[in-house]
Amino acid sequence: MRFGAIVCFILGFCLFPWNGVFAHALQDSLFEKALDAESAGDVVQTVSLLEKALEYDGNYNAEIQQILSEYYEALGIAEGSDSAGACKPKPFHFLTHFELVGLKYNEFGDSLGANEYSGEAYLRLGAEYELRRASFLHLFSVGIASDVFFREDETVFDTSRWAFTPSLEYTIQGERFIASLGGEVMISERDDAVFSGTISGEWDFYSKENLRAGLSGLGFLNDDARVRLKAGAFADYRKPNGFWANVSILGRFDRDSSVSAYFWHEAPQEASLAESGEFSEYGEEFGWEGSESADTVRERYYLGKNLKLGPEVDLQVGYRFNPMFAVDFWGYLFWSYNPQEDSWKCFVDESEGEAAWVDYSWNRKMLQGYARLRGTFRKGIFGTYLSAGVRFRRFLGLPAEHPEFGAFAYTLGEIRLGATFRF
Repeated sequence: MRFGAIVCFILGFCLFPWNGVFAHALQDSLFEKALDAESAGDVVQTVSLLEKALEYDGNYNAEIQQILSEYYEALGIAEGSDSAGACKPKPFHFLTHFELVGLKYNEFGDSLGANEYSGEAYLRLGAEYELRRASFLHLFSVGIASDVFFREDETVFDTSRWAFTPSLEYTIQGERFIASLGGEVMISERDDAVFSGTISGEWDFYSKENLRAGLSGLGFLNDDARVRLKAGAFADYRKPNGFWANVSILGRFDRDSSVSAYFWHEAPQEASLAESGEFSEYGEEFGWEGSESADTVRERYYLGKNLKLGPEVDLQVGYRFNPMFAVDFWGYLFWSYNPQEDSWKCFVDESEGEAAWVDYSWNRKMLQGYARLRGTFRKGIFGTYLSAGVRFRRFLGLPAEHPEFGAFAYTLGEIRLGATFRF
């Protein structure tokens, strides 16, 4: 008995560490296979492999448990279930999103030197319903958003004091593509009701492990005749944790509402277009009309359309420390050209020895962009974030006598603090 006990003790002492090494190696192998399954988009296999990996003691116990908890939450699976395949994902979710925004505007080149502060509070309540058929996921979303803007009268922040926006969205996702179609109506103090629709999508033509590449596009239209179209290619590198990046190169077209304006111009009688006969010729060309009083001429002397056409580069990079903490950067640059000229007349004191009206024209060229740094935290149904960003626009070659613009550039800085709930 004593000899048998000694043998058992020696064997146990020798095999215990080797059993631990074996368990570590097995957990490592299962964890690696789970990450490969996740990259391939097989959620059921991913959860199953993670659950098996957690049965063996190893270096990734805490990380596997956190990832599993995240999957259980997203899929509506109760923790402790024997198999993900035996549980049906929760198809219905409620969403809440609250955000506070601080804004700072700076203008460059304007004699008034605009430098102002403003703010906004945003709240959105919504719901999602997921429907899985074969290899497709269908997602239906409905939401109601409310904005309150903090501003004073007579400022550069040309916004309503409030806005209310109901919205609907449908998304379909397959193995190699995702497409969304949405519509909303913004009801605001200034613009009454404005309807808009958006369509977007991505299609992967290459996918391997953590890298994928493909084509993407976006279209936007509202009943104020604003249009945005974007199409191009993207590449995305992403892992469950650690560094990730996404870069896109796109062609972009924007159309804002037509720009045109009436101006009251003080002019001596001898300089009025009505007397000189130049006004009728100029008015026939553009279909304009004018009227004359004793010492002024009311004239629509500027016509422009705000079209933008050009390339855009988007860049997103981030680092995910674990399922709860992450930091990311997003930025884009858009160089644009307006193929339709702005046209206007200016009265000059001397042109070839006498006072006259001079024709001017200019094709708008500008560079605009955005940069944002954000930190996020998410655990369970709760998430929060803090971000700081800046937008800018700069006209290139802006004529000094252009009647619409007194500033050649502006920046709009922002700080955002938000919270989300998904349950």
